[in-house]
Amino acid sequence: MVSAAILAWITYRRLINPIEEMSYIAQDMARGNLEQEIRIFAQDETGDLARSINYLARELKKNIDDVISEKNKVQAILASMCDGVIAMDNWGRVILVNPIVEKFFGTTLEASKGKNIRRVIRNSDFEKLLNQFLETGRPVQKQIQLLTPEPRLFRVQVTPLRDTGVDGGGMVALLRDFTGRKKLEEMRSEFVANVSHELRTPLTSIKGFTETLLDGALEDPQTTKHFLEIIYVESERLTRLIDELLNLSKIEDHKVAPDWQPVSMHELMERTVAIFKPRAAEKDLDIEVVLPEKLPAVHGDPDMLGQVLINLIDNAVSYTQNGGKIKVSAQSNGNKVKVEVQDNGIGIPEDSIPRVFERFYRVDKARSREQGGTGLGLSIVKHIIDVHHGSVQVKSKVGEGSTFTFELPVEGQNTSNA
Repeated sequence: MVSAAILAWITYRRLINPIEEMSYIAQDMARGNLEQEIRIFAQDETGDLARSINYLARELKKNIDDVISEKNKVQAILASMCDGVIAMDNWGRVILVNPIVEKFFGTTLEASKGKNIRRVIRNSDFEKLLNQFLETGRPVQKQIQLLTPEPRLFRVQVTPLRDTGVDGGGMVALLRDFTGRKKLEEMRSEFVANVSHELRTPLTSIKGFTETLLDGALEDPQTTKHFLEIIYVESERLTRLIDELLNLSKIEDHKVAPDWQPVSMHELMERTVAIFKPRAAEKDLDIEVVLPEKLPAVHGDPDMLGQVLINLIDNAVSYTQNGGKIKVSAQSNGNKVKVEVQDNGIGIPEDSIPRVFERFYRVDKARSREQGGTGLGLSIVKHIIDVHHGSVQVKSKVGEGSTFTFELPVEGQNTSNA
């Protein structure tokens, strides 16, 4: 009996107890706790088994860490993509969407996962594209307008999704937003059309009067002089249009580096107003300059800012009736200088105010051309003020006049271009 008891104790101590400990720890490892190890150092089969389980746990933890790392990399890539990504099985059930899709369509991965894509994106063209892929099994792409909730134009490409663990594979849809590019293409086409029209008008006039002169009008000195004066005016207008197009292009493309320095708006405004005094006198216009005794210098390019004042005052003189009044003023407004050019001219219709800073936009096309305007002056003003980190606004009422206001940072304020 004693021998049996001793044998049982030895068996329990060397075999059953270690196996129970290994079983408990192995179950804990199966639940995901891979940090612990079995501490059995016996140099027998039990010890070999314990060391094998420890090795298995270490390798499993390493593989899991690698999988988590790769998963995090994929998630980081998907999160940083500018394009939307939707992974689906062959039945159209969502497997994954990236943050761009969540943002565009107001959904989340949790809310859309497992749902049919038709419940996430309700669009017949998108559904037809998916069906086309399912029928052919080949990558397909198409431009589709989707509501997100506002209308957006996407180029959607659907390709096979392999090795997903889903029966039959699946598919992935890549959504590239082309809305901005489409708008740029439309703006470019409109710009080319406007430039062509603006260039054609003076060229047609020059060509017509030149042909008339060559056909015999040269014999009449008075007619010849009149036609040559018109040709000269049209050629000046053509030159001005080309110069302003080049200036605007350089400003937009940042090809002109501003000559940053302290600029006295007091001196600049006095000098600019003096330029227009003779022209204002011809129309009996009263130009009033209202400036404080002390006006802080602004941070900018004097030539560019001079162009802003010239364009604004030129418009005021051009569109104010004879005997009208123009007021040019400035004041310090905290860390900014506020400049106003106010007139009591013909004014701007309310529906045209949001568009006055667009290239080639004219409120009164006939009168603008008569005055020699190119439709680029206010666009140049807007771009120059933007370059100077300022802002420009307009208030106007038909028959009562217009007030153009721009603000610029004073010298010493932090600007990114300084």
